[in-house]
Amino acid sequence: MSLHKLQQDWENLAQLDPLGSICTDPQKDGRRWVPEEFFQTGAREVQTVLNYVQSLGLSPDWKSSALDFGCGVGRLTSALSHHFQECSGVDIAPTMIELAKKYHQENSRCKFLLNQADHLRSFSDSTFGFIYSSIALQHMRQEYARGYLLELVRLLKPGGILVFQVADRNSLARRIRNFVGVRRRMNRLLGRGVPPLLLMEMHCIAENKIREILSSQNVRIVDVKLTNSTSPDFNGNLQFLSEAPQHGLVSKQYCLVKAG
Repeated sequence: MSLHKLQQDWENLAQLDPLGSICTDPQKDGRRWVPEEFFQTGAREVQTVLNYVQSLGLSPDWKSSALDFGCGVGRLTSALSHHFQECSGVDIAPTMIELAKKYHQENSRCKFLLNQADHLRSFSDSTFGFIYSSIALQHMRQEYARGYLLELVRLLKPGGILVFQVADRNSLARRIRNFVGVRRRMNRLLGRGVPPLLLMEMHCIAENKIREILSSQNVRIVDVKLTNSTSPDFNGNLQFLSEAPQHGLVSKQYCLVKAG
């Protein structure tokens, strides 16, 4: 999938059901998410991540700025802004960014940027003390995910912390497109067949490849956790798993620190 096609897909999803395309709860299809409830899922996820980071003996710089890569309507951006000096959210879909600005217009600690390029050069080196990316990199081809990962490392301050999630592999050991229930949800929403552009592609990057990508960077991978982030019922309820699921996609979350 090209970057332009990726943008088209998420722009259409944003126009159709922006909250439901991010948190895929079948009970909330058809714009039935209550915004306050939706953003509470982000607060819970961010708190889970920050508790996890601190359990590793790491101390985030709360006075620094944070970045939410693949922010959508700002579900995680808003939550991060309550822990850090401010948080910038970046997304590829114009409607997602427009809605993010609307939802958070009263929160001066949230900033949102539309990024349609395969880089993040709108930001200078060493801008952020904390960077988080959840359920975003898994929707793009490896070449783009690789480029963005290197950009996220570039944007990290010395001593800064990057936590990101990717789909690692398919537990059935075969290449698939996982539609995460989108066809079913959009059928109910539209009352007809779903055009191909409304299907979410899932792409995997194995841990050995992630380590290879980061090997030339000035970072240390502190921990890698199995998560439920690729589960169809993930819905922002982040959980760490003791073993990989027997069926479907395997998700991993990486925590790394940039050398000072």
